[in-house]
Amino acid sequence: MNADRLTALRAQLRAEGLTHYLVPSSDEHLSEYPPPWRLRRPWLSGFTGSAGDLVVGLDEAWLFADGRYHVQAAQELSGTGISLSRVGSPGQLSTLEYLRTSGVSGAAVGFDPWVVSIGFAEALEEAVAAGQGELRPQAEDLVDRVWKDRPAPTKTRLVAVDPSWTGRTVKEKIAAVRSDLAAAGAEAMVVVKLDQLAWLLNCRSRDDVPFNPIFEGYAWIDSNEVRVFVHGGDERRPDSAELEGVVFAPYDSFREFLAQASAQRRVLVDPEGVTRGVEQLLVASGARLRAGASPLEATKARKTAAEQEGMRRANRRASAAKTRALWWLRDELASGATITERSFLEHLEARYAAMESYWGLSFRTISAAGDHSALPHYGNADETPLRSGEFFLIDSGTQNGGGTTDDTRTLVVGTPDAEQKRLYTLVLKCHIACAAQLFPAGTPGASLDAVTRTPLWRVGLDYDHGTGHGVGSFLNVHEGPFAISDLRRKPFAATPLAAGMVTSIEPGYYREGWGGIRIENLYLIVEDHVDEAQRQWLRFDPLTFIPLEDDLIDEALLESSEREWLETYRSRIRQELAQELEPGEVTRLEAR
Repeated sequence: MNADRLTALRAQLRAEGLTHYLVPSSDEHLSEYPPPWRLRRPWLSGFTGSAGDLVVGLDEAWLFADGRYHVQAAQELSGTGISLSRVGSPGQLSTLEYLRTSGVSGAAVGFDPWVVSIGFAEALEEAVAAGQGELRPQAEDLVDRVWKDRPAPTKTRLVAVDPSWTGRTVKEKIAAVRSDLAAAGAEAMVVVKLDQLAWLLNCRSRDDVPFNPIFEGYAWIDSNEVRVFVHGGDERRPDSAELEGVVFAPYDSFREFLAQASAQRRVLVDPEGVTRGVEQLLVASGARLRAGASPLEATKARKTAAEQEGMRRANRRASAAKTRALWWLRDELASGATITERSFLEHLEARYAAMESYWGLSFRTISAAGDHSALPHYGNADETPLRSGEFFLIDSGTQNGGGTTDDTRTLVVGTPDAEQKRLYTLVLKCHIACAAQLFPAGTPGASLDAVTRTPLWRVGLDYDHGTGHGVGSFLNVHEGPFAISDLRRKPFAATPLAAGMVTSIEPGYYREGWGGIRIENLYLIVEDHVDEAQRQWLRFDPLTFIPLEDDLIDEALLESSEREWLETYRSRIRQELAQELEPGEVTRLEAR
């Protein structure tokens, strides 16, 4: 089927005089997780990972995927005729390197300018020009021409967020945006990214985007009006007094409106948060562009007191549910029962669904046994049984009670061997190295990434993914504008960390054919103290409270400060989960 789809797309390339066509993971809103009707690259290639660019030529096709997906991509691309470039591995090219250096000299490379950011489009132009080729934006996405059975967008009514969960009204947020625009010398801005739109309007959707309570739309903000463009227009407006004065319009009217409203206006555009298609339309209309970061992104990342409480509440509930599920797993295995990836996933998700104010999962649960645990983003839990002596990795998350959760635990079925204990303890040491680190306000995530990896680096080991990602408050489980990562992998890891941000800390270790380990908690960044130079120091306050695997910890490998952190964390687990567990369950927790 994929071969037929590639053949159909190549016919479109020939019709347009193109030699290559770029199909990125992102969509018109630069989403990491697009809605079903925007999943062009998965539909065309068969690769289902959340990141990876596809370049289709007349005679060959390449997928460019990072280390999280090397094993998965190789499996899913088998037999498709699409070659895999394992980005980050020695001798393997990235998308831009391929376009720049790998024999596409003189190429005519097509792309949809409405699905790539301004910044990435500029990088594409440089790369293709360096290869003596030409980059040609297309008026219509060529994949859409050949995707005949595309799903339709949903038009169900949006849901207003409980005001007690937000801490700021819509009017307060809009007023702040207008103030920020004035400070930037701009009169207006376009909101393209969906989590920014949902946050600004204090609205959510149950079914636009799987796992993410956001909805597809654009917004135009100036000094006089806020106009929102969504599928279904005003029919989707929730019953909320907060939205008084906000105009809801049909999604398809956005481009025509923007061309008229932006004429001769000073419009702020975020190079990483606005698409090249929006930029081209603004330029054509005569708008005067002001490049700058969206004021929504940084404000959204620094949680209000109400949002912080929502994150604490949601993560405490999810921690209790997962702790109970892991206890159930231990009891079932001890009784001799056979547990599979799928049966544990179903048990865990049933416990999640029973939580108060449960909305849904925040991503597809990773329930990975044995060899599957070596795939960082394994998402196809099946009837593979949990076997004695093998790893079992469970990465899961929820949307509930005004917050978003994400956590990972790894265990060994039966008695672990010395190598499993050594490597689990090294990953734990990496986690503690980051979680226990004090740092001055303004420190970029890249600095903490290096601190985290040190225990593994000392023995010549590493993991091929970032250390931490931002998490939204009842929003996307992956959120900018910062990350704890190396700059090569995520350039925005240069963004300074600040109090009020929520991040994951999730070091790991993976070996194909052996298994994988990841230990992930969410943390709220809070002020620790202000020193004599009036410099603010920050620390990580845990939001996740799930017991670690004592039988996998080699205490001899821990330093005294690490053992102290571990005891403090165990005490916090008992304190926090006592609010959610029954008395008998608290006794079991204390007996560990």
